[in-house]
Amino acid sequence: MFATLLTVAATLALADGMETDSPPAADSAAAPYTVECTAGSPTVCQVDKQTYIGWRTYHATCHVCHAQDAVGSTFAPSLVERLQAIDEARFMDVLANGYTGQIGVMPGWKDNPNVNKKYNEIYGYLKARSDGALPPGRPKKLP
Repeated sequence: MFATLLTVAATLALADGMETDSPPAADSAAAPYTVECTAGSPTVCQVDKQTYIGWRTYHATCHVCHAQDAVGSTFAPSLVERLQAIDEARFMDVLANGYTGQIGVMPGWKDNPNVNKKYNEIYGYLKARSDGALPPGRPKKLP
């Protein structure tokens, strides 16, 4: 499992109580996620079902190398930063087929049914984090 996560890391090396904040600058029409946040301390965010599944899948598999909330670790890059530099097609290719980089090797996930059926959901969650629409922490599901 450690080697798998290391491979994933290398692959991507590549106001007041109830106010609603809109997501930052991301093009909401093209965004693969829905995020609604309520200002406060702490900020509480709700996400659509697909983004929540992406969060859950990421934290079941990918966080071992890329760290909680996709911020990176000493041996795997920050996916929050990486998704600002690579497009969806590249992300999907690396996720499916793996990657060998200077740091290590990320395994391909195309043969793992716990991951390969949730590529779009993982991408949506990570894109929401990368776009700044979703802060760190466990989101809640929208009703």
